Amino acid sequence: MHQIKQLIYEIEKTHKGLGRLIAMNILTAKAKKTILNVAPAGCGKSTATDTVAYLLKDKARKYSSLTLAGLKHLRDELTECNAHIIIDDLGQEKSLWSRISTITVLANLTYTHYVRKITQSYEIEITNFYGSASLNIQPVLMNALVQEQDWIAVVRDKVLRYYHLIRPVKPKRYIQPPSFNWGLPTEAVKPPKHKGKLWYQLIAIGLTQWSYARCLEHIPDYLKALAALDNRTEVTTEDYRLLIKLLQPMQLERYILRSFGLEEGRVFDNNVYCLLVEIASHGNPTVETICEDYKVSPATVLRVAKTAQEWVWVKKNSPTRICPTEQTKQILELCGYKRKW
Repeated sequence: MHQIKQLIYEIEKTHKGLGRLIAMNILTAKAKKTILNVAPAGCGKSTATDTVAYLLKDKARKYSSLTLAGLKHLRDELTECNAHIIIDDLGQEKSLWSRISTITVLANLTYTHYVRKITQSYEIEITNFYGSASLNIQPVLMNALVQEQDWIAVVRDKVLRYYHLIRPVKPKRYIQPPSFNWGLPTEAVKPPKHKGKLWYQLIAIGLTQWSYARCLEHIPDYLKALAALDNRTEVTTEDYRLLIKLLQPMQLERYILRSFGLEEGRVFDNNVYCLLVEIASHGNPTVETICEDYKVSPATVLRVAKTAQEWVWVKKNSPTRICPTEQTKQILELCGYKRKW
């Protein structure tokens, strides 16, 4: 069995729904990319990145934020480095500028592998950074993020957005991390073939977030990372199939991010996203359950549901429930929220 599959199985035994999130962050670290984990509070983002830090041991570095000016203090630490940088919660930053700066700095650092900036007061130079980054963010902050110009200029094409939909029904505070082998260097893996049905399925998924040119960069790197984690020097059909399953949540962005222009006028539908989390976690959640999860009144839940009639409908039994429409069921199935491993 592929090591990533085994990791998911072990995590899912005690923390249902977290296996794929942890696996995707591990894979991102191996592929030397940046991932943005999106989920409401209490859905396990911090637990997932804490587990990733434990599995990566001395490769992991945790910070609350990293602005460009702040990098001058880490010049020696990050030069000639392959660390995995973890930002546990971008909500800790009070300013939108600091959040945007943290994401763009890490996205550029992992993509270009260097930083060189000279100002009147200081100089920063970091070279040969071949590391990766995981950042956690709550969906309530996404709307401001997607409206920034840096979303188009930097974030959209250089960062994988992973939309985690599962809220733990019976939360547990601690994961017993399984044993994990970092595998071979990705450089030892031969480039994968750019053809076949599975390849074009991966391209179709990647195009929901990235341009075609970036798909041709990111997807082969992720495939090579999967093979390397399984101690192989060649990409096999199993790697293609496994990556398709892992990347399925990417596709949700096409439905919850609305654009009113070609490069401007974007809105992240936070209310719909939160309703999808409840449906994916509870099936047909009661209004009371949603009230408890988001600390709002029943009237607020019903009002939000009324504004999202293409996504949900209200079943007025006792208790009153919020139910998905057929379109919602199809989208959740597309995103693999009930995927069996």
